[in-house]
Amino acid sequence: MRERGDADGYGGNGDGCLTVAVRMPARIVALVVVLPLRIAWDALMAAGRALDRAGGWLARVLVVVPAVALWRYALAPVGRAVGWAVRGLVRYLVVLPAVALWRYVLVPVGRALVWLAHGLVRYVVVVPAVALWRYVLAPVGRAVGWAVSVLVVLPAVALWRYVLVPLGRASGAGALWVLRALLVAPLAALYRHVLVPVAAGAAWLARWAVRALVVLPAVALWRYVLVPVALGVAWLVRWVVVAPLLLLWRRVLVPVAREVRDAVLVAWRVAGYVSRAVGRALKWLVTVVLVVPAAWVWRALVLPVWRPVRRAAAEARRAVRDALAAVRETVRGVRADLRTALTGAPRPVERGGRRGEPEGRNPQ
Repeated sequence: MRERGDADGYGGNGDGCLTVAVRMPARIVALVVVLPLRIAWDALMAAGRALDRAGGWLARVLVVVPAVALWRYALAPVGRAVGWAVRGLVRYLVVLPAVALWRYVLVPVGRALVWLAHGLVRYVVVVPAVALWRYVLAPVGRAVGWAVSVLVVLPAVALWRYVLVPLGRASGAGALWVLRALLVAPLAALYRHVLVPVAAGAAWLARWAVRALVVLPAVALWRYVLVPVALGVAWLVRWVVVAPLLLLWRRVLVPVAREVRDAVLVAWRVAGYVSRAVGRALKWLVTVVLVVPAAWVWRALVLPVWRPVRRAAAEARRAVRDALAAVRETVRGVRADLRTALTGAPRPVERGGRRGEPEGRNPQ
């Protein structure tokens, strides 16, 4: 445990009298309270680890291994056989007829319809429209544009250039001179000789009034009233509130809290030693009462029965594999017969029946 000292404390090791008075009762209370909690915690952790191991082994033996065997030796071969049969049926009953219909019926009919539509659009719509534009609309449009240019645009341009523009320039110059003489000059003189001096005097008067009526009284109030009162209040708060609270925190609360923390840590370590001793005793008792008899039962009774059952299961798996191989060969024969019936091609002769069999062996 860490040794602590205080410059103005009491006691042989530098701890205060309050620390010495609190330390031993706190440790006793902490040990009484923490010991059952530590034993319960260690028991729960041990039970959780045991259940985890037992549950994993049971799940692997009862669920995973049977599920893998069922998938590998039953569902997967049956699924592959069904997939081959369905794929062959779909190919020869749907895909090949649809390809033939597209290639030899729909494509030629579509090309003929496109060629007919192209000819109709060209000779019924495009050629008459081009002739109408070239020999009727374009000459009429050019004639109308020339007439509008000669009769409307040229007279309007001449009127704007030689009449309206000179007249507008003369009128603008006269109006600008009159506006400058009658309005701009009087307004400039009024602003320069009247408004500017009046605004300067009003600004000086307002600045003097604000300084005399607001700034100087506020500065005097801050300097001679608020600052001394604030200093006095701060002094009172420091020595009446802060200093006692700081002394209480430093001399009472911190030592008590530190001793309670150390007492809980020591009690937790002692409870751990006691809990480990109880756990070792329980482990020895379980080993003697349960594990040793269970191991003897497994070796003397279960294993002699389990070995024949395992050999029988291996024989059953081999029989299932042979049956699935026969089913695959039957599906290949059905596919070949179906191909021959649909396409008329001769059935291919497989050497040796099944794949990997010697030549001359009957696949049935």
